[in-house]
Amino acid sequence: MKPKKTFSRREFLKYSGLVLAGLALPRGKGKFLNLNTSILGQEISPEVIFPENEVLGRICAGSPGTRVDIKSEPYWDAPAVGQAWFDDVFPWKREVIASQLDGNRINQRWVEMPEGYVYAEFVQKTEHLPQEPLQTLPETSTGERGMWVEIVSPYTGLTFNRAPSQYWLRETIRPRIYYSQIFWAFNVRQDPVTGKTQYCLKQRTGAEPDEYWVDASVCRQITPEEIAPIHPEAGDKHIIVDLHYQTIACFEGDEEVFFARTTTGGYSYEEERWLTPIGKHTIWRKLISTHMSAGPAVGNYDISGVGWTTLFDPNGAAIHSTYWHNYYGTARSHGCVNLRPEDAKWVWRWTEPAVPYDPGDRIIQGLNQSTVVEVIEG
Repeated sequence: MKPKKTFSRREFLKYSGLVLAGLALPRGKGKFLNLNTSILGQEISPEVIFPENEVLGRICAGSPGTRVDIKSEPYWDAPAVGQAWFDDVFPWKREVIASQLDGNRINQRWVEMPEGYVYAEFVQKTEHLPQEPLQTLPETSTGERGMWVEIVSPYTGLTFNRAPSQYWLRETIRPRIYYSQIFWAFNVRQDPVTGKTQYCLKQRTGAEPDEYWVDASVCRQITPEEIAPIHPEAGDKHIIVDLHYQTIACFEGDEEVFFARTTTGGYSYEEERWLTPIGKHTIWRKLISTHMSAGPAVGNYDISGVGWTTLFDPNGAAIHSTYWHNYYGTARSHGCVNLRPEDAKWVWRWTEPAVPYDPGDRIIQGLNQSTVVEVIEG
């Protein structure tokens, strides 16, 4: 057996960028190629082996090919000492406040990395937490086998049995799924090439029925126990979303029991309204995970595996987990209330009513059956 090569922090960052640069090469449309890259005479796999038990940052700004500056100091006009590309991953040393405040930006947060500082809005906070794969999936209440899984690595690649239908899979050079996304695992196998255990994943709501094989070691099993309701005995639960301050607060009567920063929709001067609807709403649907997409008229987004979705407006506004930005504190969404994954999960569990593990989806009908969400201008 060959000994595994270990990488220094600097080598890890550099190699991650080199692999991504290879992904920018032209590919045949509709083909999903297995890219092998040679670095210093050593062939490495398409996916970077991330370090364990370390907080990591992934550049999430833009799309493949996007790059951002690495600054010498944590402020916007500091000299650039390098660049990081979309999906580059690096050790997250700490988050700091800008040493010189920028009056044009609400967020003054920067992430320190080994090479310098990156503006925090461009970085997703992640980890790599390898799991022990199951060889048999648990039986559900319907007698079928399957489970909800959360991705616990900065990103991972996919293998397909057939050409996919969904836009995010078809039109991406090399599709990936990312830390904190949630999918339904319904089958298990040994990879015919590597021999590693893989789960077959899909999205149960809001998407075409595509199926993809993923390394099981980066999929953490979500158990029924961990989605149990929080404070189910409490009365008068209600939520206040403040558009001015970009915050969300959960109350039980007059007592505030949860508070977090959020990213809501901004103000449309053309339509003279906030994109997140103001007023009192009641939750009408809750899902462990769903697919979100919209046409060109509202931004042409196509987002898979959105966890802990709590819909409160009939036009689609929801409180949900976010993995594609770190804007919290700034209004930049299409109308939803974006939260960090751990915050969205808490709100999802706390709001009424509870949702069964299988199918992980509940539509609420009738009056006074769910938690009130009040959106205010502040």
